Amino acid sequence: MARAKVVHSQDAVTVIFRGDKKSPEPSTGVIRFPGGHVEVTRCTDGTYWAHVEVDEPANTVDSRIDHDYEGYRKLEGKIPDLPEAEHVKKIAVRVDGPFREMG
Repeated sequence: MARAKVVHSQDAVTVIFRGDKKSPEPSTGVIRFPGGHVEVTRCTDGTYWAHVEVDEPANTVDSRIDHDYEGYRKLEGKIPDLPEAEHVKKIAVRVDGPFREMG
């Protein structure tokens, strides 16, 4: 059975997906919370999709996109809100993992 590593601390839990084919793990991890969920899914090419989805967009009370230092500097230190945040249902980011198969 594929298992992810789970690390518990006093007030947090961390689920670790290493992407190592020699150590099978689930292809998807989901954290549910009142009002939505967070999902991380490994694609067949070794990249990962990270999704944040809300059940009801009208319940979104705040939003933002954080940037790396260079992006933050270009924005002159202003962190922009998401446009039409009260209508955003899902945000997704695709990330390249270290074990991605090149080809």
